[in-house]
Amino acid sequence: MSKFIPKESLLDYYNVLFGNCADLSYEALREIQPSKLKAAYRKKVFETHPDRSKIVGRDKYIMNQEFIKAATAYEQLISIIENKNKIILNEKSNAQDSGPQYYSNTDVFSDHYYTGSMPRRKLLTAQFLYYSGLISWRMLVNSIAWQKRQRPPVGQIAVSWGILSSIDIKIILQSRAMEGKFKDKFCKYALAKGYINLFERMALLGKQRSLQRPIGEYFTRVEEILSDKKIDLLLEKMWSHNRLFR
Repeated sequence: MSKFIPKESLLDYYNVLFGNCADLSYEALREIQPSKLKAAYRKKVFETHPDRSKIVGRDKYIMNQEFIKAATAYEQLISIIENKNKIILNEKSNAQDSGPQYYSNTDVFSDHYYTGSMPRRKLLTAQFLYYSGLISWRMLVNSIAWQKRQRPPVGQIAVSWGILSSIDIKIILQSRAMEGKFKDKFCKYALAKGYINLFERMALLGKQRSLQRPIGEYFTRVEEILSDKKIDLLLEKMWSHNRLFR
């Protein structure tokens, strides 16, 4: 079934990631490449992540709300782009007919459970749970933020190993900010500037991954909405799904 998208909702999503746009046609949306959308999303995540509230001197709660809006906007827009042949842009601002489903134009960033079909692409664990209708959108975003907090920064590992000093870390972060290369991750930038070599980069990222807790623990230990056995069964289903899109 085709989905009708109120234009106001579409503009809300677009403006969150790309800034205010006076007008946006569906034809223009079709031309947006997923790579461009992902780049805009990464930049927005960096700007709004609540963990940076002390650094930028902003309220953590407000930044968290902006972070959730950015994640919601990205997920909705990437879904529209990937299903462009099934989406029809509705130019009406207040559709009332009883035809196909409409996305609500009221509080488009409120929490919700997904009720559509499973996306035809590889999914990560939390994404699979969301698209299976088992967790809400807000819980998806919170689980990702939780997992990120469980792993130590690469710079911290580099200092503990004696690869970099705390002064090196400060210089790298300041230089990256001055050059506006927020999209470059720490290791990528440090490698490009000669602070670390390729082997050290691989070792640091490998150690960071090994210290990161499985995201499934968020649902079994933090939220306690799933059992270990249930998670294992869902992971098997996810792997079966992902094998279809190698």
